[in-house]
Amino acid sequence: MSHSTLKLENQLCFRAYTASRLTIRLYKPILDQLNLTYPQYVTMLVLWDEKEVGFRELGKKLHMKTGTLTPVIQRLEKLDYVKKVKDPLDDRKAIVQLTDAGEALIPVAGKIPKMLAESLDLKTEEYLEYAKTLDALLDKLYHANHMIE
Repeated sequence: MSHSTLKLENQLCFRAYTASRLTIRLYKPILDQLNLTYPQYVTMLVLWDEKEVGFRELGKKLHMKTGTLTPVIQRLEKLDYVKKVKDPLDDRKAIVQLTDAGEALIPVAGKIPKMLAESLDLKTEEYLEYAKTLDALLDKLYHANHMIE
């Protein structure tokens, strides 16, 4: 009896896991220049775009639970890239705000996507096609996860 469905190289999950690890490894030397880890970088991406965001909303955007996001924010606060303040409308809630030091990273950070695409030798059309494929897979994964919650 063949168990080809149980072979590692036939698993979609292993491909996704490996792609994630290799992508983060490519980002590391670039992010080291900004003193950021990958989770901190994606957090900063939201803040560079929005300047401030509610803590819970930030967690939802990043698909991170509070226990995972809290140390990321604390480290970014120590770097003076963000600050966490109470929501003036509801002091039970927190808002994460981009600081001037965090905003000063934008010119360097703005080069990161192009640097990554170049390191992968991707043309714009290829980049967009991979993104579209991954978006379709993510939609299916989100749907499947909501079905089991």
